[in-house]
Amino acid sequence: MPYIASYVVMAFILQVASGILAEASISMLGLGPYNTISLGIIMNWTLVFEAPVAGAWWAFIPAAFSIAIITFSLYMINTGMDEIFNPKIRS
Repeated sequence: MPYIASYVVMAFILQVASGILAEASISMLGLGPYNTISLGIIMNWTLVFEAPVAGAWWAFIPAAFSIAIITFSLYMINTGMDEIFNPKIRS
């Protein structure tokens, strides 16, 4: 069990990152719930109100940057854990 626990945690981190990207994508397309606030809904509002066409970069850049930073940090945590738990990568 101790040998499998690290891989379970790493798989969980990857699934959380994939879930965040999936929710943001579905909500951005307008297929998600409208009664909640999420980064995907914010991106959907920017597309509905045509903020990129109007040049209102402050409406969509922070939400897109937040999604990118959150998922990138989760992937970096996963890479760091892989270097810790994988004896072949350890130096």
